[in-house]
Amino acid sequence: MRAIDRIAAALVLGAIACLGAGAAAQQNLTLPDVAVTAPPVTPPSAKPNPYFGNSRVEENKWPDIPCAASRIALATGDTCKKGPTQQTFEKGDAQGSRQQSNCNIAHDLVINNVGSLTIEADVLVFDPYYVSAIGHQRQDCYVHAGYTNLREDFPDMNQVTRQGNGWRNFVGGSDLSTMEFSVGPDNCLAIEQRGPHWGGGYVYLIHASVCRKDRRAVEATDVTTVLGSLQVRPYASAGNLRAAPQ
Repeated sequence: MRAIDRIAAALVLGAIACLGAGAAAQQNLTLPDVAVTAPPVTPPSAKPNPYFGNSRVEENKWPDIPCAASRIALATGDTCKKGPTQQTFEKGDAQGSRQQSNCNIAHDLVINNVGSLTIEADVLVFDPYYVSAIGHQRQDCYVHAGYTNLREDFPDMNQVTRQGNGWRNFVGGSDLSTMEFSVGPDNCLAIEQRGPHWGGGYVYLIHASVCRKDRRAVEATDVTTVLGSLQVRPYASAGNLRAAPQ
């Protein structure tokens, strides 16, 4: 056999040996049983939203407005902001056509201090008697009931609740629901108050966070003080052919 043939044969035999060793190694190789379980995360955009657009409170994106022009205010409001106007989905007619709508739901916010309380409150509110150049609002124009699950949705209510921990003592009611939480050393309370019923929902819906700065728990009298101090203004002045109530 020529030398070149002997070299070629040796290379072939070496390759076969390497393949055999690799196959044996694969047969003997075992992988560890690793199971990774991550908690499900539901982004705000994936949660049910009865309105067109984004109804989540995002204070850093909302412009400041004069509190006299806000649809929610306190007696001496320090900061007021305007969120995106919302509209409900239309039912349409039997043929599924979509018609022009004058259903405009304001989403405004106020931040202020009352005594030892720090308050941030936003409102979804519409004018049930609004009349524009195209007439009255449709029957399915109203503020929806709000969060689908208050226990889970309260922590994402605003910039205060997003800092919260130790969520506890949820109390649900037909017109008022609350849940306690803490921000650092401060005791706080998340509140949802539903306004007068209208159609399939409400004229307005208030979400508020109240924190005490004296380490005491937020009491029922504090809730009464806050809700009594908040001024909700259903009347919409822009484009309204109906005069403001006296």
